[in-house]
Amino acid sequence: MTVGLVLIANFMWTPLTALHLRALGADDVQIGVAFSVFTLLHSLPALLGGMLADRFGRKWVITLPGLLTVPLYVLASLTRDWLIFSILLSCTNFLGSLQWPAMQAFMSESDEERRAMAFSFIEIFVLGAVIVGPLLGSFLLPTLGISGLIFLHALALVPASVVRATQLHETHHEAHRSTPNLREWRTAIPSGALWIIGANAVFALTIGLSFEGPFSALLSNDVWKLDEQQIQWMNSLGGAFALTGIWIGGKADQWGGRRIWILSASGLALALAGWGLSPRWELGIVFFLIGHIFYEIIFIVSETLLAQHSTQASRSSVFGVMSTMGGISTATGPTLGAWAASLSSLAAPFLIGAVSSLASLGFLSRVTDTPEAETGEIVAEEFVAAHLVE
Repeated sequence: MTVGLVLIANFMWTPLTALHLRALGADDVQIGVAFSVFTLLHSLPALLGGMLADRFGRKWVITLPGLLTVPLYVLASLTRDWLIFSILLSCTNFLGSLQWPAMQAFMSESDEERRAMAFSFIEIFVLGAVIVGPLLGSFLLPTLGISGLIFLHALALVPASVVRATQLHETHHEAHRSTPNLREWRTAIPSGALWIIGANAVFALTIGLSFEGPFSALLSNDVWKLDEQQIQWMNSLGGAFALTGIWIGGKADQWGGRRIWILSASGLALALAGWGLSPRWELGIVFFLIGHIFYEIIFIVSETLLAQHSTQASRSSVFGVMSTMGGISTATGPTLGAWAASLSSLAAPFLIGAVSSLASLGFLSRVTDTPEAETGEIVAEEFVAAHLVE
């Protein structure tokens, strides 16, 4: 329930972040750099967060950063300066990054008897929030504006954090805990996991150039001539289509994770090219929606493969490495895309993203569907929970 509450509040306004920065006085290049910083600080601390969660447990690494973000979001809703807003949002992303690996590990360990059912349900719940959040935000937008929606996000974090502090039960007990030792920890990561992390890092550049960068909103507003409410409706529809990706990604154990990733990365490359080159929304939205399906599939498959190639003792740390490496790559996307767009058009980021989607397959070719010895059997649906903390 806390996941749904926080995510609905989050998606009421975050798809419009680029347009809000523009309204506060930032130009497109500054927006691109700001998004790179946001992404970097939402990823780099993940390694630290994972190590802390493996050492001290999952619960408080999930709970405390959420509480600390509340006053930061309140201040972000009040400021009228794009630079101050960017600094505040960078701080919230830093804190969110500490939570993410602990949340991933917590989800895999909370119900070992019914992992597939639990995680499939949670992902449907998450994507439900992706659908409901933008829709609710579009209706509140004329009254509250983006600043008001950010303030509502801060309010939603209060009960969510209190419930997590009082209701979550620690899943990582003393018998499984490890003391962070960089040398031992590095050599403990299986080679298969390292190749998956590499493939995800290359694919993450695609995400920074499309779904999580500023270019979707800017293209929709500048080229397709959609207003803020229409952009939110479009994002809500994208979340609905992404539900299809849950079912396909959940078939990784039957069809093979590598095979699904290869087909999805190829399909996503074509969708991104069509998305960026479409002159009108009537055509572009088709590629936009198809792209959401492939993105969701690859997200599920990458998380599943990594879970299969890791152990409980180091799983949070391994996911922390993937989050950190992927975040660095994703953070490159907005700045690279802004530079490319300034030289040509807003289609450029999407075309570069198509190339990086295909490039991820080079690393993936070194990964097998069969986990290495002693990593443990984990079902394909286990790690389908996306964006659990913001």
